[in-house]
Amino acid sequence: MFRDKYKDENYFQKKYDFNFKTFERREGKEHKERVLPQYINRYYLSQSGYAEKLLRINYSLGHSLDEVFKWLKISLNYYQKYYQTRGSIYTLIDYLSLAVLFEDRKEEFIEDVEKIFSKYQSFVDSGEQYEDGFIETLALYLLKGEVENFHSHLEYLNMIGNDADSVIEAQKFWYYAHSEASWYDTHKTDDAYYGYWSFDTAALCKMRGIYDERLKDLDFFPYDLLVQEEN
Repeated sequence: MFRDKYKDENYFQKKYDFNFKTFERREGKEHKERVLPQYINRYYLSQSGYAEKLLRINYSLGHSLDEVFKWLKISLNYYQKYYQTRGSIYTLIDYLSLAVLFEDRKEEFIEDVEKIFSKYQSFVDSGEQYEDGFIETLALYLLKGEVENFHSHLEYLNMIGNDADSVIEAQKFWYYAHSEASWYDTHKTDDAYYGYWSFDTAALCKMRGIYDERLKDLDFFPYDLLVQEEN
């Protein structure tokens, strides 16, 4: 079932066709052999970006969660190879949140999570990356099965307790809290929008055991990702 509320299926299908063809062309042996060593990180970044867009497009189109997971694995692996301090904190949180939501298949990507979190910690220790408690909470849940209390720069996450009512209230602030994100307001453009989804809120609900049918009616909330193991 189609999931997005801002654009139609035709829009997303065109985005899918372009990004898939571009990713596949760049994935080919002939293209890879032309990538010079000094540009390899740029290649990893672009392939991660195309795969992440395909992840979001597939979810927005209503495709299967298996298809979403396929592109998560691909994108996460390329992101792990590229990940540097100048990367977006929103991107890092989304990747780890999606990893939590697909926790039952984490053996397929946990090595990438370990490498990303190790890099993140070294960047924080060296002062090259500011620290966010939610990133650590997501990683510790995946790596050790622990659910830690945290403080995030994203205040709506700090509003969420152990009940659905707190999630419902916090979700009202999710979109506006991302006003500095590169994707903010892209639904007003003709070609830069890939879907708005609060993977982070859903991941926190999973870690705290908050499963409530009222969540399916919240704007931007990927409810079927939260409850997939229940189905």
